[in-house]
Amino acid sequence: MNSVPLLKVSGINKTFFNRVGLFRRKQVQVLKDISFTLEPGETLALVGETGSGKSTLAKILAGVVPPTSGQIEVSGEVIEFEDTQKRCKLIRMIFQDPNSSLNPQLRVGRILEAPLRLNTDLSEEERANAVIDTLRMVGLLPEHALFYPQMISLGQKQRVAFARALILDPKIIVADEAFSMLDVSMRSQVVNLLLKLQERLGLSYVVVANDLGLVRHISDKVLIMHQGEIVEQGLTRDVFANPQHEVTKRLIQNHGHEYRR
Repeated sequence: MNSVPLLKVSGINKTFFNRVGLFRRKQVQVLKDISFTLEPGETLALVGETGSGKSTLAKILAGVVPPTSGQIEVSGEVIEFEDTQKRCKLIRMIFQDPNSSLNPQLRVGRILEAPLRLNTDLSEEERANAVIDTLRMVGLLPEHALFYPQMISLGQKQRVAFARALILDPKIIVADEAFSMLDVSMRSQVVNLLLKLQERLGLSYVVVANDLGLVRHISDKVLIMHQGEIVEQGLTRDVFANPQHEVTKRLIQNHGHEYRR
């Protein structure tokens, strides 16, 4: 294992200010001193009840939301929130709903080409080839580049979203509830694709998920969150086999006998 982790998150805090009435603002701290590491080829699952802060943390990692304080490093290099181009090449995000994250007015090929146009010096022909290669990588056809998102199925849309995340050859992919809208069959296909590409490309994943069966299947490590804090973390098999915190025990109990040994 490397002495320098692939991803190192140190002391991340996030405070929102909500307007109360005309002149007052209420301070709400949604993340409190979050720290963890991730190694190459690992999958970390962020788990917690609604309002635990896991999606906010995912968005901070992907640069969608700025942290109030704290630091994110990739391979020992600090990634500032403002450094969009550097972050885009290292950390990419798959959102929960491809219906809202994919622009319905753009063909799939244009959607996939946009990150290449903004973040690389590739020629038009090289960008077109990269789009086709990436579509094939996620199990779609070159012809899908000509389709608009509304012309393809939900499962295919999520594959396009995955292709958009992959197209800059990142080291880390953050998936925020990316499987929750898919039916069981489509979810299984997309999860298997992610695992196959992880093995092939050495990708690391940070996955926000509520399905503990899925978490158990795909993650190496799990981080349990409650009210903006980490209450338990460790190897997934150890945390599931011997949960220490009441929140962890309650989450496992709530998901019933289906996930017990």
